[in-house]
Parts: sequence; C-alpha cells; structure tokens
Amino acid sequence: MTKTNVQKCGFYLFLGLCLLVATNSTSIAPTYQGPDIQIIGQEFYKDLESEFQLYRYQIDALDEGVPPLILQTLPSDLHTITSSQHKKRIFFKSLLPMVLLANDEIRAERQQLEALNEHLTASLPLDASQLQTISVLAERYKVKFNPATPQRTVHKLLDRVDIIPADLALAQAANESAWGTSRFSQVANNLFGEWTFIQGQGIVPEGRPEGETYEVQKFSTVYDSVRSYLHNLNTHSAYQHLRKLRSASRRSGINPKGSQLAEGLVLYSARGKDYVKELQAMIRTNQLNRFAGVKLRTRKQLIRLAAWDK
Repeated sequence: MTKTNVQKCGFYLFLGLCLLVATNSTSIAPTYQGPDIQIIGQEFYKDLESEFQLYRYQIDALDEGVPPLILQTLPSDLHTITSSQHKKRIFFKSLLPMVLLANDEIRAERQQLEALNEHLTASLPLDASQLQTISVLAERYKVKFNPATPQRTVHKLLDRVDIIPADLALAQAANESAWGTSRFSQVANNLFGEWTFIQGQGIVPEGRPEGETYEVQKFSTVYDSVRSYLHNLNTHSAYQHLRKLRSASRRSGINPKGSQLAEGLVLYSARGKDYVKELQAMIRTNQLNRFAGVKLRTRKQLIRLAAWDK
C-alpha cells in the first residue's frame, strides 16, 4: 500500500494521556475535553466481550453513544471464531471507538482552521500564536506555508484536515487485516497494510522482492495504526482525488460518505477499481453507513451509565 510517511491502564484516563502514548502523533489539537477514555487489552476475544459488557456496549444499540475505548492489541484468537457474523461484530465494536476518537482529534484541528479562516476573511491580522498554529499544521499535513499569504495555506489545509467517515475506515480495516486475523494486524498492530521505508521500524513481509527495502509498519497500539491511516489519506498525493470528493461534499453542505470517498482509493491497492468496488460492497453488505451519525458518549452519559451499575 502507498505510505508516506501496556499492561492495562487505570480507569477513565483523559484523551490527553492517549495522545502521549500514541507514538506516531504530531497532532497539535488542544487537550481533548470530551469523554474520559479507557485503554484496554485482552488476549482472548471472550474477555474482550466481557469488557464490552461492563460498558453496556452493544453494536446494534448505540443511542447512548460509543464508549471511548482504545485497544492496545486485538485478541489473538479472533481466527478461532467460526461464525462470520460474530467475528464481524467483535471487529467493528473494537475499531469503532478508535475511529471516532481519532476523527475527533482531526475535528479539533479543523475547528482551529475554520476559526482562523473566519478571522482572515474579516481582514483581521493574525498574531504570532495564530501564525504558529498554521505553521505547525502546515508541516504536519505537508502543505507549504507562506506567512505573507496565510489564508491560502488555511484553504489548502481545510482540504486535508478533515475526517474519514467511519464506514470507510471500518471497511478498509476489515479488508486489509482479514478482520483482524492477518499476521501484520496481530504482530504489528497494522490494520491498514501501511508501509515504512525506515529500516527496522517494521516487519519484513514474506516474499518481498529482492532489492526492495520497504517493511510493513509496526505500531505500538491499534490506535496508532488508526491515526496513521487517517493521516495517510489526508496527506499522500495518491489520495488527492479522495480529498477533492470530500471537499466537494463539504461545499455542497453534505457530510462525506464512505462509499463515495472510496472512489478516491484506486491507488491504495494494486487491484485498483476492483478494490474500490470491494470496499463499497463491504460497506453496503455490512450496513456500515449506520455508523455515520454515531458519536462517543458524553461525560454525562458515562456518569449516568456508571451510576446504573452501582
């Protein structure tokens, strides 16, 4: 794929802590003020399901929102589940909270940019702190920054600093990781087939052609893989079409849809258009668009649910 490049923690950690342990993070999003999070890691899927029950987390009953959970690793025995529906349910429940958390980080950055854009549109001068914010985001999202024309940079950044719909992220994760059972998802926490060209930072794939130097990127946690994937789609030149489709939806006042943005992933796989059709079929067959409006639980919801358990 194209790539630019724990022991169980205590209850209710803030997302700020999560950002510290995310080794691939260069986000400048402000300290997250949303729900508290829990970093969990279970070796066996039945133990993970028990953990989900503690949070009253059911994939088909999300009116109370999604609990903010981060997985260190996926269960090592997912391959032993004989029911495909059971395996899919566990996989989607595992990934959905992390996709929502990572997208919320991006939303925080986007809100900064939207505020700066309004400021510039009103012909108001920027102070040093505001210019620094643009500079840091420009470096992170690989956009050239000219302090003399800051609004041009902000406009370019708004095309890149945006979420990836949950249905698309879930479909790609399932496709690339064989529902969390592939070697690289189990050994390297790599759910999206991302590469690295920095020797020693990944795992050498079997059958790598002679003379090639790429490795499959290794991540400290599953969440790191999710964040890196979002950043990859938002920055790599191969996915410019995806970003154009997303921006066009924004200008039309329509929330981007995963099945539509999948059209911009022709270069993600050697299978090209067949790969895109496969992702769209996965979104449709698994009704992943049902997660389009799902949000993380608020602190009030977390407190109320915790009170019910007492």
